[in-house]
Amino acid sequence: MTKKLITPVLSICFLFVATILVADNHWQFENNKHYRTLSIAENLSIAEEKIEVLEIFAYSCNHCFNFETYLDQFEKSKADYIDFKKMPVVFNDNYKMHARIYYTAESLGNLDVMHREIFKAMHLDRKSLMDENEIYEVFAKQGITKQQFLSRFRSFTVESKVNRAQRLTSKYRIRSTPTMVINGKYTANGPATKTFEDMLAVSKELAEREFLSR
Repeated sequence: MTKKLITPVLSICFLFVATILVADNHWQFENNKHYRTLSIAENLSIAEEKIEVLEIFAYSCNHCFNFETYLDQFEKSKADYIDFKKMPVVFNDNYKMHARIYYTAESLGNLDVMHREIFKAMHLDRKSLMDENEIYEVFAKQGITKQQFLSRFRSFTVESKVNRAQRLTSKYRIRSTPTMVINGKYTANGPATKTFEDMLAVSKELAEREFLSR
């Protein structure tokens, strides 16, 4: 009777160990090789049931402009538990002007359209967008009045978000763009992460790890 019980018990134990090994081997990417772990976690999302994946970009960055096509596919195929967001990088005061553009478009409710138009204005039309009148011309093409634009461009809400972006740029130790930040804990920019595809693959895996660890 005892011998008959031992076999199924051992089978269960082996199955349990095998499951653990498979789970361990499931993860492909390594800390300090494919991604970096931040010392203090902080994210933008208020949706606690979601895992935030944040792209930090610069409108002046050609790589960020080219990355947009990849991000479109990422947004379409991402897991339901991922809350995808974007944040303009603010390395210094010179970057604040472009950050204001982003948050002004957000406050006007036409960010999806304006985000692409701003990239096009800079990289296809070769505009610097460092002058408010030149910036407004891009907004005007989308039916935004001068009063609507000016009431938001340097508003308290926009300036608060610009300052937060500057603080998080420093806190996340951002050195280049685009950079993906996962749940405020990791940056997908390790030395072995070399392509856009690599960056998104690392981001997806880290988001999955965060989700499964809850």
